[in-house]
Amino acid sequence: MVSSTRLAVVLGLAVLSGSLVQARFVIEQGGLKISFPKAAAKAHPKGFDMSLANFGAPKYGGSLMGKLVYVDADHGHPNTCIPSCNYACQPFSQASPPFKLNPSTNPDRPGQRTNYIMLVDRGPLEDDMAPCKFAEKVWNAQEAGAQGVVVVNYEDKHTTMEAPDDQDEISYRYLRNITIPAAFITKSDGQVLKDLFKKTPGNAQPDDVYVVLDWNDVLPRARKVEWEFWTNSNDMCGAVCDVQKEFIKEFVPVARELEGNWTRFTPHYIVWVCPESYRSSDECQSQCIHNGRYCTPDPDGDLLAGYSGKDIVQENLRQLCVFKLANESGVPWKWWEYSTKFGEQCKMVDNQYNEECAERVFNELEGNTWSSLAKLRACIGDVAADADNALLESEMKRQRGNSDTGEVYILPTIRINDGQYRGKLSYTEVLRAICAGFTRNAEPKACMRVAVDDSCRDGSLGHSTCAARKDGKTKCQNTFSGYECVCGPGFILHVGEGGKEKCLNINECVSTEAADLDPKCTCERCACKDTYGGYECIANIRDDCAHDYAGCWRGDFKVNGKSQTFHACKDNIALYKDAAARGKPLEDIPLHSCTCPPCFTEYMNNGKMECVPKCDLATCDAATGICSGGFGGSGGLHSWAVVLIVFACLGVVGGAGFVAYRLRLRSAMHQEIRAIMAQYMPLESQEGVNGELAMPRSPATNGAVPHTDV
Repeated sequence: MVSSTRLAVVLGLAVLSGSLVQARFVIEQGGLKISFPKAAAKAHPKGFDMSLANFGAPKYGGSLMGKLVYVDADHGHPNTCIPSCNYACQPFSQASPPFKLNPSTNPDRPGQRTNYIMLVDRGPLEDDMAPCKFAEKVWNAQEAGAQGVVVVNYEDKHTTMEAPDDQDEISYRYLRNITIPAAFITKSDGQVLKDLFKKTPGNAQPDDVYVVLDWNDVLPRARKVEWEFWTNSNDMCGAVCDVQKEFIKEFVPVARELEGNWTRFTPHYIVWVCPESYRSSDECQSQCIHNGRYCTPDPDGDLLAGYSGKDIVQENLRQLCVFKLANESGVPWKWWEYSTKFGEQCKMVDNQYNEECAERVFNELEGNTWSSLAKLRACIGDVAADADNALLESEMKRQRGNSDTGEVYILPTIRINDGQYRGKLSYTEVLRAICAGFTRNAEPKACMRVAVDDSCRDGSLGHSTCAARKDGKTKCQNTFSGYECVCGPGFILHVGEGGKEKCLNINECVSTEAADLDPKCTCERCACKDTYGGYECIANIRDDCAHDYAGCWRGDFKVNGKSQTFHACKDNIALYKDAAARGKPLEDIPLHSCTCPPCFTEYMNNGKMECVPKCDLATCDAATGICSGGFGGSGGLHSWAVVLIVFACLGVVGGAGFVAYRLRLRSAMHQEIRAIMAQYMPLESQEGVNGELAMPRSPATNGAVPHTDV
């Protein structure tokens, strides 16, 4: 068997020699601050930098507050481990005595569980003891009950706690089950924290130490998140390959949901190269395409048997082309579907890792509806050509990175807004990191599936803060990285001028159908009282008039020969209900008032109200209080008599009017005749001025006197 070790070394050197000059390894950092004791927090207001582990579950977009624990005999924990417990290399259940962190309540926030953050040391460095791996330390701390781990370096510099390689199956088994975050701090920063636990002459009982681990601003933020996933189509890399395939399959639905409006995703593949002096070697010819320009190490280490690196790099190129064509057609999520199906159907172990299987998967995804097989083949091109390939050249440039992004040298790798993701490769953790890359409070709904914490549970800060508000925003609503107070039950959001929001009280007593209210609000002697943010029911309202008419006047009268009781007690239940429904004070609303009943007149008798009938009560309309007749034994006039009188009156009035009209008409005619006759003859009643008779006017002369010629 010809080993590919030589090729791996050559390819590795080729990649590094072309990239280290331009790029650097970037260590992603969060923040660690002391919360308590207050004196220590004041002495270190800026806190300390912490490097993120390349595994575990960092709380991107959030923070973790917890009680710091350092299991060491000199710091309050005389447990014995091999090596000593502060290294966390041995399961704490095997310590003497066994060590376990028991859940307790946070004294500052009743009802909220206390988190524990364990401080452990890197190492050990003793010659007779081999240091244990980071993943093992974190796993042991998690099993002991810790919710977070901070590893202290043995020198004053930062580094990233890497995940173990795919050959370390034991550590990799730890990785898949680690669900807590882990961070790394320098030796001097760690010593500051350790000193807080030490007993001193003036401090025989050191205070508990609380710290906050913060991941809020680890990744750059943007309204649209750009992220990339560096992977490989090789399926013979053990647990690492299994995790990648599982992640791709789980992420298909959310990729379809986010891509386009919210995110811009790009898959990438690490490319190795052969130096020109080695390109004619059997190793390069077996592992590379395009005459040694683009390579991948042999998957099984045997250059003469099984699949070669050339097969893998060619499939990597095909998957790049699938994404390119899908993205150009507006369906970029097809890459996720293709990669999932290819991983399921085209396995090396089944001898199906080939072009035929790949094209069958492409057709199953209806590739001809959004592209074509011919375009896919044209994109791949001639892999034997001694020429550059544009897609793979772009991959190599992106892989080298720059001073900000750093180089990609391990698989898998995820970059989000050009910041490198550190943590477990899982649907939940990666989606949380993507959501942390959005502008704050502008995250899509999908992010609520992986919210950092339930900030609105009973007893939490969010729950108590919102409940105490007086502006109607009494409901605590979880956001991706915290909570916000919104209009609670009984309020409705109103957006005024300038977008100013205000919670307006809803009057449930008026706006809600009676059937939808509490039955205790709708009975005959019940009332619905509007309150700020809700309503309350007032049941069994007292009926004063049912108890001896509340002391108001009462009297017995005969109506149509039968005795009937009348009283002046008026039940004000309707007035009381109306005032309650409008939220008015009820103290000034009397439940009764003394008012004479209909058809009665009130008068005072020695300072006491009395009521007397206005008419024969048999003629009283109780609804209107109008009497239809007067007093009398007959009980008043019959209705037919009333009608007859009305018609008689109308007849008299009509006759008188007709006589007056005739007399007036006759007088007018007489005056008109006299006026006509006065024009032709003198009348006895006509006299001139100064007693002279008036001469009639001649029609011919129009009243003028004619001249007489001499």
